[in-house]
Amino acid sequence: MGNSRLILGKNSPVNSNEEDEEESTCLRISLGGTSVWSYECKLNKDALTDQNYIDLVKVTGLYVSGAGSFLRELRVKKQLRLKDIAELVDVTPTDVRAWEKNRKRMSLRVLVKIAENFDISRDTIYSMIENGEIKTKLPLALIRFDKIRGIVPFLLPCDGSNPSVYLKKCTDETLKKVEDTLNFKLSFRSRRKNSNRAVIYSWLFNRYLKTFFSYSKFPKITPPLTNEVEIWSNDGVDLRYAVILPLLQTEGCISTQHPVIGFWGNNRRLHDLFVDAMYFQYGFLSTSYFRYNKDSYVTEYTQKSEKAEKIKNELLTICGNTKTSPNYRQTIEDYLKEPQPHLKYLRNNTEAQIALRIWASAEGCISIHRNKTFVYPILNISCAHPILIDQLKKISKKFQMNFSIQRSKTKWSGFTGLSSMSIKNTLNFLRIGGFIKRVDISSHSKYHKDIAKDILTLGILEFKKREKIKSHLRKLSIKKVHYEINEIIKNNEHNSADYYIEYFS
Repeated sequence: MGNSRLILGKNSPVNSNEEDEEESTCLRISLGGTSVWSYECKLNKDALTDQNYIDLVKVTGLYVSGAGSFLRELRVKKQLRLKDIAELVDVTPTDVRAWEKNRKRMSLRVLVKIAENFDISRDTIYSMIENGEIKTKLPLALIRFDKIRGIVPFLLPCDGSNPSVYLKKCTDETLKKVEDTLNFKLSFRSRRKNSNRAVIYSWLFNRYLKTFFSYSKFPKITPPLTNEVEIWSNDGVDLRYAVILPLLQTEGCISTQHPVIGFWGNNRRLHDLFVDAMYFQYGFLSTSYFRYNKDSYVTEYTQKSEKAEKIKNELLTICGNTKTSPNYRQTIEDYLKEPQPHLKYLRNNTEAQIALRIWASAEGCISIHRNKTFVYPILNISCAHPILIDQLKKISKKFQMNFSIQRSKTKWSGFTGLSSMSIKNTLNFLRIGGFIKRVDISSHSKYHKDIAKDILTLGILEFKKREKIKSHLRKLSIKKVHYEINEIIKNNEHNSADYYIEYFS
C-alpha cells in the first residue's frame, strides 16, 4: 500500500511533536485488519481546502469538461486575448479556443491556475464542479469528505502500478452503500463467488485514494510474545532445531505444494513460541495468528516470496518431513515411500533438551497412578511414528529418562507413544526444565482442565510429599486424589521444581 509503514519492536514508534500536531489535524479511519495486522488510513493534512472541499487539483491526470463558458467569460471580463491565456499556461491559442468551445478537455490543474491568477479561488471551481457546471470523471461525492467518509473503510487502493481498488467486506449491503454514495454502478474486474473482496478497475479512483489518504498497517502482535525464545536465541541456540521443527513435527506442517508453514492447536502459548521462533530466526511475522479455523486454532505463514520458499525448503531438508502419519486418503505403503521425518538434526544437548521439552509440552501430559500404597506420576509423550518414537526414547535416555514404548493395534504404526511411571524420570525431566511454562492441560481433561502442565507436575509432587507423612491420604480414591491435587494448585500450596528435585533425591 502507498505510504505504508511497518512498526516492530517494543520501543517503536516514538512520536515527535510534529507527529502529535499531525495527529490533531488529520483524521484516522480504521480499515479493520487480520489476526496479525491492523490497517488504517489517514486523511492527509493538506487534503482539504478552506471550505472543506477535497483538493482535487492534487490528483494528477484529472481532466474537466464544460468549463468553456466560465473560461471565456473570465477572459472577456479581463479583456485578454487567447494568446494571453495561452502564454500563462504554456499552450497554444488554438488549445484555449478549443477549451472555450468545449471541444477539448482541459486539465483541472490548468483551470485552477488560470482562475487563481485572476484572484478566483479553487474553492469556486470546486463549487462549480459540485453543482454540475463543470464535469470530471470522478463521482461528485468524492469532492466532499463528509459524503465519502462512510465508504472509506471498505476501499483499499492496490499496490504499485496496479490501477485498481479493492472493495473489502464485499457484502450486498456494502456494494449498495458504495454504489449509492458514488451514484454509479460499480464495474468489477473480478469478484469471486463467496469472496468478501472485489476489485474495482479504475486508475483514477486508485490515484484519488492514494493522493488524499495515507495507508498504514500496524502489527497486533509484537515479538517477543514469550520470555524463553529470545533468551534461547541470545544464548546461541539454533531455533530451527530446538523450537521450530519440534513444533512443526508435533502440531504443525509444511506444505510441499504451496508456500505454507502452519501450526495448529488450541494452546496459545505454543503459538506464541512458534511466532517468536520464526521471528527471531527469520525476521518474519506470520500471516495469521491463533485464528480459529473449524475445530482448532491456526498460525500460518503463507507469504509468496522467494525468501518464504527458501525457508520452507530449508526446514524440509533439515528434518526430512513434518508429516508424521498417512493422510486419510493415503495407504501406509504410499506414505512410507515419502521422505520420513526424523530428529537427527538435534546436534547438541541444549537443543535436544529444549526440543524434548517442547515435544512433551505439545504432545505430552502428566497424570497419576497408584500402586497398593502410594501415588506416582505418569509422564506420557504421544507419538505414533516408528522413527520418531525410537529417536525420542534415545534422546530421553541421554537425560536419564527411561521411557517404555506404548503400543496399540488401532494406530497406523502400532505405536501410541512413550510412557513412564517413575518419579525418578519426572525429576530428571524437571532437571532439564520440564514442561514449557503455562502450556495448559487439554480442556477435555477429566480432572485438570486448563491447568498448566508445569503447575500440575508440582501439584502432583506436593501431594506425593504429603502422603508420605499423612497416612489417610494413601486411602483416598484416585478421584479424590485428583481433587486434592487441584486444591493444592488452587491454593498455591506447592513449591518450586528445585525444591522437589532436592526433596525426592
